[in-house]
Amino acid sequence: MRVYLGALLALALGALAILIGYGATWAVVTAPLMTGDGAPTSVVELTGRELAPLGAAMGWVAIAGIAGLLATSRWGRRVVGALLVIAGGIAGVTALAFALTDVAAGGGAFVEAALGSRGLGAATQVSITAWWLLGLLGGLAVLTTGMIALLLGGSLPTLSRRYDRGASTDQATGHVAMWDALDRGEDPTVGPAGSMDGGSTEAELGSTKEDE
Repeated sequence: MRVYLGALLALALGALAILIGYGATWAVVTAPLMTGDGAPTSVVELTGRELAPLGAAMGWVAIAGIAGLLATSRWGRRVVGALLVIAGGIAGVTALAFALTDVAAGGGAFVEAALGSRGLGAATQVSITAWWLLGLLGGLAVLTTGMIALLLGGSLPTLSRRYDRGASTDQATGHVAMWDALDRGEDPTVGPAGSMDGGSTEAELGSTKEDE
């Protein structure tokens, strides 16, 4: 149970880290509004969501994975785990790729693609923030949770099934007790005092009449 709850907590924190990390500003760029010398420039803030939209979308996949782990068991949970491994890997690798290209070079393929989509020219100045690191850590947390669900999904507890099993066991025990009473020639609907449910009420009425 502790492993199960710990995995769910790690998945929730990982999903939150991806959403927050990718939603923050990863780069502040100064770029010309058009190509050519002497063109006016503009300062643009680029979020991780704009620089790497696929990696940012993995945060929502991780949130859906929480519901998947709660609602499934055994092979279904392993399937969810595999999807979480993929989602966490995409989020983490994308953030790492940004760090290896744009962070190290002071701007690279991610920044250029984002500026091109805005119709801006090549960056003249790039300032990189550290928010990409939160996206990387979130991806690792989701990937780790997915591995746990993939490898241990069949052995992790399922709260709903445990409850259903307990309820069905109590119902079966009641049925067995009823049949045992019938075999002994007893009426299972009669209470322990030899009367039905209304016996106690009749006894109370009788005692009231005697008092009168």
